Amino acid sequence: MKNIILIGFMGSGKTSVGIKIASLTGLKFEDLDERIVRDSKTQIKDIFAKFGEDYFRKLETKTAKKVLKPGSMVVSTGGGIVTRPENFVVLKKGGTVVYLKNSFAVCARRLRGCIDRPLFDSANLGKTEKLFKMRQKFYDKAADITVNTGKMSVLQAAKEVIKKAGIKVEKNKA
Repeated sequence: MKNIILIGFMGSGKTSVGIKIASLTGLKFEDLDERIVRDSKTQIKDIFAKFGEDYFRKLETKTAKKVLKPGSMVVSTGGGIVTRPENFVVLKKGGTVVYLKNSFAVCARRLRGCIDRPLFDSANLGKTEKLFKMRQKFYDKAADITVNTGKMSVLQAAKEVIKKAGIKVEKNKA
């Protein structure tokens, strides 16, 4: 089986759904943002502040290449991974790309009060919504599978990804 790679805007549920998929299937779970933090020993907001978004995106690509080796695991990506053309190749070679799609309103509601996301501006949601709209075409282009998660619980979304991706569920987890 190929890796399951979750993409989508911040607040789309990539990490929560990825963890749930892993728990239901017995697959390993890896969050690229968390891996970047572990490897660099620096929080993402601090990487953005000290070095800028371009530096972070290069680091993200390097980490994705390291993590997305042939195998069977669930990988949650950062919301902006799709903005670099070279990442399309990395994602497609890395496994089945699943777009967790929902509305901006859902993402904004889930991110309310969040202070550790460098590109989420709760004081200027219009700016964040513009970013959301700009990225939609990239998510659509990169996705092998799309799951509309806006009205689903984490469990429902995980089960839908499992079903659409044809992943086997461990018997004691069904």
